[in-house]
Amino acid sequence: MAIIGIDLGTTNSLVSVWKGGRVQLIPNVFGEYLTPSVVSFGEDDEVFVGKIAQEMLVTHPYSTFCEFKRNMGTNYRYHSGKKSYRAEELSAFVLRRLREDAEKFLGEPVTEAIISVPAYFDDNKRCATKNAGRLAGLNVARLVNEPSAVALKHHTQSQEPEKFMVFDFGGGTLDVSLVEAFENVVEIQAVAGDNYLGGKDFNEIIADNFYEENNIIKSTLTKEEQEIILKEAEKLKIALSESNEAEGSVRINDCEYKMYMTNQKLIHISSELFSRMLQPIKKVINAAELDLYELDKVILVGGSSKMPVVRKYIQSIFEDKAEVVLEQNPDESVALGVGTAAAIKERAGEIKDMVLTDICPFSLGTATYDGLFSPIIERNETLPCRRTRTYVTVQNNQTQMTFPIYQGDNLVADDNLKLGELTVTKIPRAAKGEQGVDVTFLYDINGILDIKLESSNQTLHKVIVNKNIGMSEKEVEKRLEELRKMTIHPIEKEENRLLIEKAERLYREVNHEKQRLITAFLNNFKETLMHGKDKAIREEYVRFAVVLEEIDRGQFDFDSFDENFWSEEDSDE
Repeated sequence: MAIIGIDLGTTNSLVSVWKGGRVQLIPNVFGEYLTPSVVSFGEDDEVFVGKIAQEMLVTHPYSTFCEFKRNMGTNYRYHSGKKSYRAEELSAFVLRRLREDAEKFLGEPVTEAIISVPAYFDDNKRCATKNAGRLAGLNVARLVNEPSAVALKHHTQSQEPEKFMVFDFGGGTLDVSLVEAFENVVEIQAVAGDNYLGGKDFNEIIADNFYEENNIIKSTLTKEEQEIILKEAEKLKIALSESNEAEGSVRINDCEYKMYMTNQKLIHISSELFSRMLQPIKKVINAAELDLYELDKVILVGGSSKMPVVRKYIQSIFEDKAEVVLEQNPDESVALGVGTAAAIKERAGEIKDMVLTDICPFSLGTATYDGLFSPIIERNETLPCRRTRTYVTVQNNQTQMTFPIYQGDNLVADDNLKLGELTVTKIPRAAKGEQGVDVTFLYDINGILDIKLESSNQTLHKVIVNKNIGMSEKEVEKRLEELRKMTIHPIEKEENRLLIEKAERLYREVNHEKQRLITAFLNNFKETLMHGKDKAIREEYVRFAVVLEEIDRGQFDFDSFDENFWSEEDSDE
């Protein structure tokens, strides 16, 4: 029985399979490979998926939903009549339609799939994707990061040893991965991304510009009218891929309005979006301490990479350092890669010996007594990964230690995603620092976290399988009570607060060695703020500021955003 590969996209979804010695995309009932990720509910509980539902965004806007992938793993609900749905439930309808298309194409039942996810999806979002698969009647054999799938597809075709960056810009998400490929190995070295940046944001920017230029207050329009404007904005965006200017029109309240856009104007009104594109690229470069001249190429994939302004912008920031290549049919690349991953799982043909190594997109760890995050498995570690750290008591005669489990890369533990908590209760009484607990994390490629805590006379074991455990009401009240008791201290002085914020910002951007350096200096600085005199605080402030400034200067950065990357020559293309 075949294993299918599914690219569950924000805007469109695709399904593929290894057949006849190659990966093939599977057409839907309309003979097309792209199935819009749109779900609509009829009056008699009919469910419409794909192209038909896409048309119903305008005609039935209150019972039709799209772009729900952005809310995967959250408590957000979509309401249709008296019923409500989570994002994973809506995604399950899309997955079921893709499964049915595959069964028709293959002439046999399909029960197993590999599904792609954005590299920067956290534990909750990955769990929700697996749940969507189960609701669609599929056993999800594995989740594959989208840019990893692209890298796999690219290397199986080229077979050349190379180091490249995958810039995967889809309808709703952006992922950036650094890849090294050689022989039959595809090794992911660093990932970063933005789960809330994609082509849809350009649609909204164009629509907002239309409202502003025509003095229309968006909230005064019906949802149907807003959808009409948004659809026309998307048409203009697509038209700008073929021409340097585009024009459309919409009719509202018997009045016809013109909508006009050029690529240069789009760059101007979207400067914030372009600046956000740079952040994951910078993060990957700094995490890997990469010299841009080491890159053989930058591969653009995802439907939104077809936008000329996006392609030209990426070319402008890499200039002559690396070749920027737009994949042929960039919105199909992920699906072809996931199909290749499915073939590897099936041990099919020549592809069976290909190896795809993936990495941990976020650090996993616990909190220290001072509330700081202590990574155990660090970001960009190759999976599966096993790491152990020892934590000692901080008080005399301490008999228990609590270990909250977090996923993320923020310096303050509570700013990360809390996955669970374990408490060791049988620690022998002794002077502080004399007793400890060994904490071992084992994290596999499917997102299963195996935790083992060992003290001198107690062992605890817990497996966290993509389960979100948030703060209870009791925990919230306890935290509020703690905050009320806090007094204003020198830590709250503006210059000290600014230095701490700078440290927390840099912590998210730098590699592990520099993270440890920042943590050590931050602990010293906070200790001095709490107990030191003014002179000691000033001296420690200077020492800490110098270290942060040196780290910041050493970070790779691009020049500030310049709209002039689009030239008159580009207008003639």
